[in-house]
Amino acid sequence: MGIGNQTTRLIIQLGNGATPTEAFAHTCGANTFGVTLTNNLGENTALDCADPLDVPASIVRHLESQDTSVTISGMVTTEAWPTWREWADNGTQKNIRVLLDETLARNGGYWTLPAFLQGLELGKESSGKVTFTATISGAGQRTWTAAAA
Repeated sequence: MGIGNQTTRLIIQLGNGATPTEAFAHTCGANTFGVTLTNNLGENTALDCADPLDVPASIVRHLESQDTSVTISGMVTTEAWPTWREWADNGTQKNIRVLLDETLARNGGYWTLPAFLQGLELGKESSGKVTFTATISGAGQRTWTAAAA
């Protein structure tokens, strides 16, 4: 039994807001990435039409909304610091890209979505390097773009 085609090529990129063509770039120093795609469900109770009094009701679920949350962490670099500080201070919306950097044949591509920086945590232990953890929350619909052939 095979183990499948595994990948290591996940990265989160931040957009620069340029128009008409926005550029996306990796945060220097970031080395840990996490993505959570959430389907938020609603539900109703439905009675059995043929025997509503004796057959237990069923729960019928439906999709109400979708959400995307992202975490990035790593070492703080002086090159990347202004981008994160400004985003934290301004509280503005920024486009991000969740990139699975594989070929089309290996199902690669990326989601693009508007997002807010929900939290930025800085840390340091003893004489070690300064680290960061960023929590980013989607602010709208994510759009998938398949990798070029």
